[in-house]
Amino acid sequence: MQKEESYWEHISIRRVSAGDEDFLFQLMNDPAILASLHEVPTQKRDWAEAISAWQEDADEAGYLVLRDNVPIGWFAVNGLLAGDGTAFLKMAVLLPAWQNRGIGRSVLGYILDELRKQGVKEAALYTDQDNIRAQSCYTHCGFRIAETLTERMSDEAVVPRYKMVCSL
Repeated sequence: MQKEESYWEHISIRRVSAGDEDFLFQLMNDPAILASLHEVPTQKRDWAEAISAWQEDADEAGYLVLRDNVPIGWFAVNGLLAGDGTAFLKMAVLLPAWQNRGIGRSVLGYILDELRKQGVKEAALYTDQDNIRAQSCYTHCGFRIAETLTERMSDEAVVPRYKMVCSL
């Protein structure tokens, strides 16, 4: 019996930087991701402009998730300079082929540790009420449901959502 490959030996995380726009464009225009996040298609230039703005904004941090130096996901936080000590996980997405392997949970744990080191006291996020797999990941990382709401998304869908919070 052959031992299952360890994905962790091949996963790395680094900050988003110039040149990552090709991957972010691909990721955020994947039809499955567009549908699950209720997003609308974007242009590659949108991502180059966003990366440039993020690099100048100390309130934001973006992380690329790589397997053997090939990007497979993107996580991002904002509110790093918020006076109330709460940062928001604004994006947590892996390519569909890499979902449901525990990678997201590991990356989120890393990001929460980074936030703690920066003195952030609480992390918050919004997720769709029907996104049970993501909620399981978030709960495992210490998040709890703090609020139930309805939100109009980028694709104009009106979606029941949860605000989840985690004390750091």
